[in-house]
Amino acid sequence: MSKLRVLAALTVSTSLLLSGCSSSESPSAVEPTTTTPSSGNISTDGVQAALDALVDAGSVAAVAQVRDGESSWSGAAGLVERDGTEPASAEYPVRIASVTKPMVAAVILQLVDEGKVQLDQQVDELLPGLLPKPVTIRQLPDHTSGLPDYLNGFDSAAAIASRSADVVTDDELISDALALPWTTEPGSEFVYSNTNYVVLGRIVADLDGKSIGQSLQDRIFDPLDMTYTDYPTDAAIADDALHGYVLENGTYTDVTDFDASIWSSGAAVVSTVGDLNTFFRGLFDGTLLPANLVQEMQVVTPSAYGLGLLLGGDACNPGSGELVFGQRGNGFGYSTLAFASPDGERQVSLSWTSAAPDPATDPLFQYASTALIAGLESTCPA
Repeated sequence: MSKLRVLAALTVSTSLLLSGCSSSESPSAVEPTTTTPSSGNISTDGVQAALDALVDAGSVAAVAQVRDGESSWSGAAGLVERDGTEPASAEYPVRIASVTKPMVAAVILQLVDEGKVQLDQQVDELLPGLLPKPVTIRQLPDHTSGLPDYLNGFDSAAAIASRSADVVTDDELISDALALPWTTEPGSEFVYSNTNYVVLGRIVADLDGKSIGQSLQDRIFDPLDMTYTDYPTDAAIADDALHGYVLENGTYTDVTDFDASIWSSGAAVVSTVGDLNTFFRGLFDGTLLPANLVQEMQVVTPSAYGLGLLLGGDACNPGSGELVFGQRGNGFGYSTLAFASPDGERQVSLSWTSAAPDPATDPLFQYASTALIAGLESTCPA
């Protein structure tokens, strides 16, 4: 997730190529794969092959779930721990990083639906004095506020690991951001900043009268029965979680235990690929939000970024203008891609557990994008 401000908009298509792919030292030899047979007509051989290739390229584990209507398939490659023997499973949780963002955006839009806030209302009306410039609520989830990003300096495995036990408050994160120059004037252009979602978390807490984590639990996780999803407030993670590794110059640094306060409401959630598909289906099918607000999230913009969502071309109809919506998460040692058709019927969620310090130049991402495309193609109508 560090340096995401330089991330180009994700385009999901059969021609997706973000950067040249270089080889990485592979983790200890792995054979295990754990798969669940498709319950319908999903063609999954290409997805499993892509997961295997992602592990062969250097990731310790890669897991995915594909859904098409009521049909589903789950697959995995690699190991829970690099030095272990237990096969990875798609049922095991991971840190989903920025895939947290559409969940927080959904809560904000629920509050809009309840009449507690308006998208074009200024932050200063809700939290007087928090920001020195006139930023609106809408400019936070779509990254047009101009707020500086508090995440900086995480440019090596050593720098990342040295911060793993740091406990910080949202006020400290916002203060750190405001000590930096603003990237643009509010509303003028898209510039990705994790600080936007820290501010949104503060707004949710103010309007809902509870922490952002509790609001997510009450408004998203419980209603959708996302049993394996939570918003941690410390470094703890489930015992069966896949381990995450920063991969730098062939060296793997285990960063599984990392205090969640640095991620705050922009990236703290822990979940599974199955629960992510459950979330996006519940979001897009109207379970969480009325249709007009789902459409508000899915507005197509030049930045390819809506209210908490990334958009891309549908691999089933490349070049047709048909879209998928979801999000990309780049965490320390964990990465996730989760995308769905606009109605939530066709879905792919994918996570892998080894990542370079800079996601913009991570050589594993090309293998992951191939797996995502294979997943979308596996749901194409015959």
